[in-house]
Amino acid sequence: MAGKCIFCGSSSYGSCSYSPHGKHEHNDDEKHCVYCGSSSYGSCSYSPNGKHKHGSGGNKCRYCGSTSIGSCSYSPHGKHEK
Repeated sequence: MAGKCIFCGSSSYGSCSYSPHGKHEHNDDEKHCVYCGSSSYGSCSYSPNGKHKHGSGGNKCRYCGSTSIGSCSYSPHGKHEK
């Protein structure tokens, strides 16, 4: 499931001294959160903005899983992000 952190190469989640936001980030899996590995959407205690963000791919919003465009209540930016 877990790939490697894009900043340091670790397979861990949590704090990362090489990351600009201080957290490990695994962008290789669209079915799981890049910060904690969860398959959920919504609140994430590992995320720097407090929201689960899934890896890119699958043509779905990284914050809620929707294939729509427009507003997203889960995104910290307020818009679906693919």
